[in-house]
Amino acid sequence: MRKVVLLVAILVTAVTAAFLLAPSVAARPLPQLALTGIEPDTLVSQNGGTLSIYGSDFTSTTVARLVGFGLLETTYVNSTALRAVVPPGVPPGVYDLEVSEDTTSATLSAALSIVSATPTPGPTAIPTPKPTTVPGRPILTIRNFTVEPSRVVVGREFLVTIEIYNTGSRAGENTIATFPGGTFLPVGETGHLLWQLHINHTAVVTQRMRVPNGLSSGSYNLQVNLSANDYEGNHYDYPETIAVEVIGVGKGRPQLVIEAAQTEPALLGPGDAFSLTIRLANRGSRTATQVVAGVASPDLAVPAGGSNVVAIDHIGIEQEVTATLPLVLGDVTQAGRLNLEVALDCSDYEGGSYTARQSVGLEVSTALADRPQLVVDSYHTTPDSLAPGDTFTLTLEVSNVGGGEARRLTLTLGGEGGSGMNPFAPLDSSNVKFIPQLAAGATVEVTQRLVVDGGAEAGAYSVPVALAFDDARGTRHTDSQLISLLVRRRPHLQIGFYRPVEMASIDVPIRLPVEVTNIGRTLINVSTMELSSTQLEISEGSMYLGPLDGGTSGSLEATAVAKEGGTAEVLVTVNYLDDFEQPQVVTKTLTVEVEKPVEISPEAEEEAQEQEESFWDKVLRFLRGLVGLGS
Repeated sequence: MRKVVLLVAILVTAVTAAFLLAPSVAARPLPQLALTGIEPDTLVSQNGGTLSIYGSDFTSTTVARLVGFGLLETTYVNSTALRAVVPPGVPPGVYDLEVSEDTTSATLSAALSIVSATPTPGPTAIPTPKPTTVPGRPILTIRNFTVEPSRVVVGREFLVTIEIYNTGSRAGENTIATFPGGTFLPVGETGHLLWQLHINHTAVVTQRMRVPNGLSSGSYNLQVNLSANDYEGNHYDYPETIAVEVIGVGKGRPQLVIEAAQTEPALLGPGDAFSLTIRLANRGSRTATQVVAGVASPDLAVPAGGSNVVAIDHIGIEQEVTATLPLVLGDVTQAGRLNLEVALDCSDYEGGSYTARQSVGLEVSTALADRPQLVVDSYHTTPDSLAPGDTFTLTLEVSNVGGGEARRLTLTLGGEGGSGMNPFAPLDSSNVKFIPQLAAGATVEVTQRLVVDGGAEAGAYSVPVALAFDDARGTRHTDSQLISLLVRRRPHLQIGFYRPVEMASIDVPIRLPVEVTNIGRTLINVSTMELSSTQLEISEGSMYLGPLDGGTSGSLEATAVAKEGGTAEVLVTVNYLDDFEQPQVVTKTLTVEVEKPVEISPEAEEEAQEQEESFWDKVLRFLRGLVGLGS
């Protein structure tokens, strides 16, 4: 009976479990195929090939086919990869790829392209050579020419340049260009041998010619003879002409002469403004028209206003005309009588043109007897040492070492426009200072507040100082001088004990652990660190550290003995080389507390002495008792 009950219980349990598991099994989804890609995506129709197919949930029964062609021989690799063979002969086109199971499938559109094979190119056809042109003969011609000047004047020389071109079918051998003369006279060699001139090539020839006197105005032909041989020795001549325009002068010509000249003032100094008055006379046989007179020495004198030339309508035969030019004498260093060239240009009524240069004398003095001369005699900064970011005061002492008074003096730091101020900038005022006047032999002090650019590099900076002033005659003078300002990078050192120092006792050695740290960004060329004190006896108080990069440190641990109580000062001296390789020092004072001895009052000291004497008396009596001299 017990077995039957047990069997029934087992059956009930199995049925219950079957009912409980049935919903979960029915709810599990079937695998779904997924197709993600193939390799390669292009095959040649004649060759076929093997495809690698990628996706998910592949099984050994999964097959692939090209939609529109048919099933492919498929090999299972794993659940994410298949291999399918495309046979040769599949028609060219774009195919969709499909993979399928018994109940599911997946398709990848336009997955595979099948193309036809590219045909093999045939041999390139060899071009038929063109027949060689039968040689003919060289043909020479003047393709272009220039005349300088374009309008030539009788009695003068000119340059003619021709460009010879071979338009024939043979090269020209022993090619020659000849200027035989005639209307115009050749100057120098008249023949130019060009040797060989190839087909469609050019050659340039230049010849100097002169227009003979007495030729009237008009256009004349210049004869040019060209000749060449061919390679068979045949000779060919090609006479050519070019047109040249001539300006004739008829009979006679105007002749301008500077008969008198003077300056105001008569004695000139460098930079002086003056007027030059000249008297022109026409001593020729024709009237001078369109007369232009101007200074031809720009390094000696420049115009004070307007142009450096003056124009005169005409000057008749034996007529005199006065002209005045406002000028300024240049910054000359040579004294005495100097020649100033004057250019004279004119024409005549026949169209002729004439040019001449004549000189007038200028009396020049470079002495400083009556002229101011300014120099920057000395300068200094406050403070003396400058570093990036510092503000300072620059003081200049300007002296007038000349013999005349300087008026309306302007001093410009950085030169004209202040372009030379970098890396300094003015503070509280502009970089231009004005001094109404400075007498001969006097000195004026000029101050300027400045700031050094925080990003400035260390070094010596030259700052131009532009000086501009008037003399007693109102002539403006300018000068530029240089001063130098030194900028040093100031070291940023942190000096202190790198561990606490306990209170010292008199005559008891203590350790002084001192550390110096470079808290700046640039290297400091430190040499040694030294400790000194007037209240302490220090040993081993000096040490070589060497260069310190930014963020690095060096330390020294010295031994000190105090001789008196109280606060003892320890002077730390760090020696280094600045940006100019000059020795510099940085110091800092550290303190150490020394314990003072206990002070005893006179009463206590006397009592102690009494106690001490009483004790020794007892000891003495004891010793006497031992030897029988007392109790």
